Amino acid sequence: MRMKRLLIALPLITFGALLQSALWVPTYESQAKGNPARLTTFVRAVIGEPKFLNPVILADHPADVVMIEKVMEALVGADEHAKLVPRLADHWETTEEAYIAVLPNRTLPDGTAVSARSLLAALNVAWKDRHSKSLEHVTAIAIVPGEERSLTQTVLVENAKGKKEPVDVAMTVTVPERIKLQLSKVDPGLFDELEPLLGAGYFKDYPFSDRFRLAKPEQRSLVKERFPELLGVGEHNPIITFTLRPGIRWHDSVPLSAEDVKFTYEAFIDPKNASPRASSYDPIKSVEVLNELTARITYKRLYAPAILDWAWPLVPKHLLDGPALQREMDRRQISKEARKTFTMRNSDFERKPIGTGPYRFAQWLPDQYIRLTRNDDYWGAKSQYKDLYFRAIPDYLTMELEFQAGALDWYDARPHQAERYRKNPAYHVVLNCEGNYTYIAYNQRRPPFDDIRVRRALGMAIDVENVIRYVMYGQARRATGPFYRTTPFNDPTVEPLPYDPQGALALLAEAGWHKNAAGILEKNGKPLQFTLVTNNGNPQRKAVMIVAQEAWRNIGIDCKIQAFEWSVFIEDFVSKDNFDAMVLGWIGADLNPDKFQLWHSSQTHPFELNYGGYQSREADALIERIRVEYDTDEQVRLTHQLHRRIAEDQPYTFLYEEFRPVVLDKRIARVVPGPGSRETIAKIEAIPSSSIDQLIAQWRKLSTVPEFSDQ
Repeated sequence: MRMKRLLIALPLITFGALLQSALWVPTYESQAKGNPARLTTFVRAVIGEPKFLNPVILADHPADVVMIEKVMEALVGADEHAKLVPRLADHWETTEEAYIAVLPNRTLPDGTAVSARSLLAALNVAWKDRHSKSLEHVTAIAIVPGEERSLTQTVLVENAKGKKEPVDVAMTVTVPERIKLQLSKVDPGLFDELEPLLGAGYFKDYPFSDRFRLAKPEQRSLVKERFPELLGVGEHNPIITFTLRPGIRWHDSVPLSAEDVKFTYEAFIDPKNASPRASSYDPIKSVEVLNELTARITYKRLYAPAILDWAWPLVPKHLLDGPALQREMDRRQISKEARKTFTMRNSDFERKPIGTGPYRFAQWLPDQYIRLTRNDDYWGAKSQYKDLYFRAIPDYLTMELEFQAGALDWYDARPHQAERYRKNPAYHVVLNCEGNYTYIAYNQRRPPFDDIRVRRALGMAIDVENVIRYVMYGQARRATGPFYRTTPFNDPTVEPLPYDPQGALALLAEAGWHKNAAGILEKNGKPLQFTLVTNNGNPQRKAVMIVAQEAWRNIGIDCKIQAFEWSVFIEDFVSKDNFDAMVLGWIGADLNPDKFQLWHSSQTHPFELNYGGYQSREADALIERIRVEYDTDEQVRLTHQLHRRIAEDQPYTFLYEEFRPVVLDKRIARVVPGPGSRETIAKIEAIPSSSIDQLIAQWRKLSTVPEFSDQ
């Protein structure tokens, strides 16, 4: 009896302690009066603490919130109107170099034997004919002599223990004579347009396999599929030339240079770093440093999303390259054995990053907070706030109490909670319009999730509309596939999976699952049972787990549920693909139609982002076509097809896109510079397809509630 009373009393005591803390913690107003510095300090909570703060390897939202465009910056970015604008780059230029291999065994349509001279002559005639649309973007044509080219390709190979490890494949390539065309812009249809001039089928066959000589011939099968990309009959080489802003320095005063652009690319593609974003940089052929402020990035094939990938932050070469890591190992007295596997994943940079952004990293107290301080030497507009704090608070009850006490300035309210604040004149509620969706992912490497009928049945057994009604209080809408509704890439005609438990049972029966005497579905004597996991601190995801568990139990499925602290969940389950099924979400503004990292079948290894191991030849083909499609309308048509394909395969049960209200004290406002020294005080409003804190540099915490023009 005593134990029972104690178990009842403990939650009440805990709640009482939290409640009384809200009474003795100074209020927002009293804090400002007693401590003016509070007006220049912004405090936000994150539900899960980041694991890493290095942009090359981070893959979780809490790290994004802390780092992106605050400490670390990219060459380009999106403004509040979702338009691409320069950031660290002052400007950029997009051009192309295209190559046509000379095939001496062919003839031109007029019967002339193909040679470098005859090809050049034919192309020059067409180029000088201003009516020839095929060469309208060409600025120069020249013969390029043949050459011997040595190169190394790094591939991942499964070792005896079943683990993927990098293997270098060295080779020599005999490159034939070629015609080089310089273009003022990328022309994806160039070779199709030139084919009538050169002869039907000129670009179709692949005659160059024998031109590759491998140092270890037994490795040929590892790289054979890459031959057409390494040496093609027709080769597109799109080029982006970035010119950096002059005078920008890293937070340790070292100047930013084009060398950092090149090093960032090398860090992403280095297999030892296991970057989840490596696939975005794989299409790059070379990064050249033309001078201190100019980097020339040449792609080895058409790649439409190229510029968007440079919206991810740069990292400093002088702190993370080989010599820098060697100095760090010496300083830390790393053992000889540990040095063999030491990479930037082991560097102090993971916990003490150096960037170029408006804030400097200052302090990280694990399980407490991360503190950033204003960079007064910042190249752009200086923020009003001197300090940013990101506090790790694992539950929303504590978060709300601390917000009400004035200890937090930003509250990620649940939809039903936001309604209360809308009626309170002291607060301002604004929707954060980042794209997002919550889902249940199935590990298709494990049965029974490798069967599409089982995945569809699991989704059909859940009444998602009731989840939206009772768990989300109506503040969400159905998700149907991999593209957010905030983008044109989402196909609005795709219908969500219906709620149909009987239909689910029929699909399971078709897949061989039938109820036993105990009412549990089984197949070949094995019950249908698995574990569903998610992270602690998110009551909606926990509620989804409970609803799903009950729904599946009602049709005869034995599902266990577990929740883990965020860093444990990400590191031990998500990143290592070590789960049966999980509740998680994707979030973030998304101008990029490329979903290679999330859905292509090549991205299913540990630390990559296709967590569920989804594989589809049709989806792969669509993803690959989207990557080389430069026409916006055609991009949208292809993304709609991909949306439908993935929706039909149901690698996830796509649940809902929630409305994400943020509550701010009304004393926090946006200060818009005007002519001279004049300023306009404006209410903070939603930003299309982006987080409202994108404009945090313009926010100011005032001592009193300002008068807005719409009040």
